[in-house]
Amino acid sequence: MIKAILMDIDNTILDFRECSRDSMKKAYLEAGLTYEEYMFEVFTKTNEQLWREIEKGTLTKQKLLKVRWNTVFRKLNIDYDGVKFEGRFRAFLELSGHTVDGAKEVLEYLSKKYKVYAASNGFEKIQHGRLIESKLIIYFQELFLSEKAGYSKPSRGFFDYCFKRMGNIDKEEVIIIGDSLHADMQGGLDYGIKTCWFNYKKEEISQDIKVDYIIDDLLGIYSIL
Repeated sequence: MIKAILMDIDNTILDFRECSRDSMKKAYLEAGLTYEEYMFEVFTKTNEQLWREIEKGTLTKQKLLKVRWNTVFRKLNIDYDGVKFEGRFRAFLELSGHTVDGAKEVLEYLSKKYKVYAASNGFEKIQHGRLIESKLIIYFQELFLSEKAGYSKPSRGFFDYCFKRMGNIDKEEVIIIGDSLHADMQGGLDYGIKTCWFNYKKEEISQDIKVDYIIDDLLGIYSIL
């Protein structure tokens, strides 16, 4: 019987794509740069690649802050200080609270039946600020963030931290809900807890990953929990 939920944040309840696009536009305007939509796709691909490296343990978050926008600007042939831009981008991102469709309704529903915890690899200050801005923070018992845990999903250390904070609870009583097959699903499977993949992109799942549930709309959670 499920008693607690580990809920991913980005692209599960908060729409990182819209949050980051909005923040990029604002930072471009402030820097006097001309924004064009194709530039956002360059950022998205670069950012996803860098976060995959963080999940694998081959890149640190502090290193990401130094290389992310310099890498993007190099690809775009833009002469601008990427580290300086990173600071302004993150300042705008912290105040961006675009939600995934159905997020508020689903969290309100789940929080009445279970203990709901956020479980994220994102930067602590930014995630906290965005959850406040979106008014979703009220539905969480606690925020389990990799900076505090000292480990990132999908590592066992991250889940050990979560279970220590949740107290007296068994693995069969916990489910993780998230969009990442690697960080959320594989991490949950390896740890021995239930898994629910939010497949909002409607991708084909690898036969190597045997998740417990798959939904492509957050409202699909109603039929599971």
